Amino acid sequence: MSKNKYKDKALSAVNKIKANVKETYYHMKDIPSITVQELAEKIKTHPNTHTTKKNLLGITYTFYQLKTDNEYFYMEANNARILQLDGYVGEKQFVSYRSYRDSYELNTPIKLPAPIK
Repeated sequence: MSKNKYKDKALSAVNKIKANVKETYYHMKDIPSITVQELAEKIKTHPNTHTTKKNLLGITYTFYQLKTDNEYFYMEANNARILQLDGYVGEKQFVSYRSYRDSYELNTPIKLPAPIK
């Protein structure tokens, strides 16, 4: 194996451990949390979500926007793959997921500032 493959495997393992530790801590402290994947499903299935589809260079992208009383969510997807997801409560952003970054995995718990309506 090359150095890059070892590095990628190590980073992946560390991210999984971080996600598991966060999930356990949030559960023990009763801190409301949600994963990026769960949040994406809530956005997709919410009755007030505005959906737009665009075909760019032969690839279909779906854009989702959801506004509730004090919350705003924006998500971009290509088929079932989440490319971008942003969530705000008031003016404060609590999640910024990008598929090309390593900071969040789809199963990483995110602390919720308040329950999602």
